[in-house]
Amino acid sequence: MRKMLLMCFTAWACAGMAALPEVSDEAAAALGSAAGVPQRNGFVFIDGKYLPPPYTVTRRGNGIFINRIQVEQPVPWFDSAQERRKKLDDDGDFEVAEEEEKVVLGDELLFGDADGAKQEADAHAIDALFEDIAPAKKKVPEKKPAPAPQPPTDAALSKQQVEELKGRLDAVRKKYETTLGQGDIYFFAQRHRPVNGTYGSAKTLFAVLPAALRSAQSPQDLMARLKQGGVFFLDPETCADLYKNRTSFIQLEERQRQIERDEAVKRAAAARPR
Repeated sequence: MRKMLLMCFTAWACAGMAALPEVSDEAAAALGSAAGVPQRNGFVFIDGKYLPPPYTVTRRGNGIFINRIQVEQPVPWFDSAQERRKKLDDDGDFEVAEEEEKVVLGDELLFGDADGAKQEADAHAIDALFEDIAPAKKKVPEKKPAPAPQPPTDAALSKQQVEELKGRLDAVRKKYETTLGQGDIYFFAQRHRPVNGTYGSAKTLFAVLPAALRSAQSPQDLMARLKQGGVFFLDPETCADLYKNRTSFIQLEERQRQIERDEAVKRAAAARPR
């Protein structure tokens, strides 16, 4: 099996993406689901709305869910539009491949240089998704325009390939579960990619966010107040989402008090003689 699996994906995977599509029945049936263990640490915001713990990260089909709310589809199912390619690397991360020049050879849509199209055919045809699918034969182009290529379907996946895809999706699910257990903070949104910070970043944020939301007059004002408090990792889109949900400062104040109580317990435990 190749080290990289070339996966098609839609434009929503980039910044400015549209709403996440629902997990299809076909994807759910083929990939099944994986249950998570509730995590009482960590911090989650979805479209600027604070979601209190505990957090249960699960996978259904190709979708990742936190407390039954879908937060990511790392790779779309194969009935999606084939507009770009997606690479899946060995550590389970999904990375965007830069779009290359498209070359049409008969019924095949390939990616690569036009002068090297013949050599690139075997490497970039549909069978490049998985090595063990036999390469398609090049067809002689006719004078009429070649038909648009059709995206692959789940029928093209062998049992082994489905299991490999499940394993990589479960690695993404497990990564969220583990990092939340370590106290990480996540800002998920429909319109842009997730923003992530460590527990230290979360403590710094919660020390200033409730008061900033109380007083802010605009998303720009909120961002300025956060920067004054030492918070620099939030982008304008995330600040705009937070501002839309500014009445959540009451929940955030309670969570800040909980953080202070937890820190006091840790300090007391560290001060005890051993």
